[in-house]
Amino acid sequence: MNEERWKEIKLQIKSTLEVEDEYTEELDPGEADVLEFVGPSGKMKVKFVTRPKFLDKKTTYSGRAAAGVKVDYVYSEDEVVSHMEVYNWLDTIDNWQKMEGESLF
Repeated sequence: MNEERWKEIKLQIKSTLEVEDEYTEELDPGEADVLEFVGPSGKMKVKFVTRPKFLDKKTTYSGRAAAGVKVDYVYSEDEVVSHMEVYNWLDTIDNWQKMEGESLF
């Protein structure tokens, strides 16, 4: 998903559905452009997540018993990746539930 396509989707949602909230969410690392609206299946939320590209994971540990493990993630400084996430509000758990690909269609 690229930013142009996200802007098209966002414009379509704003023009056809009732938008409740629009904001930017800071992630570690990256950020998400969030749009909450009332859709055909109730209250929904879409996120356009942009993060630096994941390159490597380095694990540091000790041979001692009960010693902790430290995981360092290495991200690209000039490359980013983007994707869209769709959530549905569930009153039964009073929280957002991420929708999977099959349930979107």
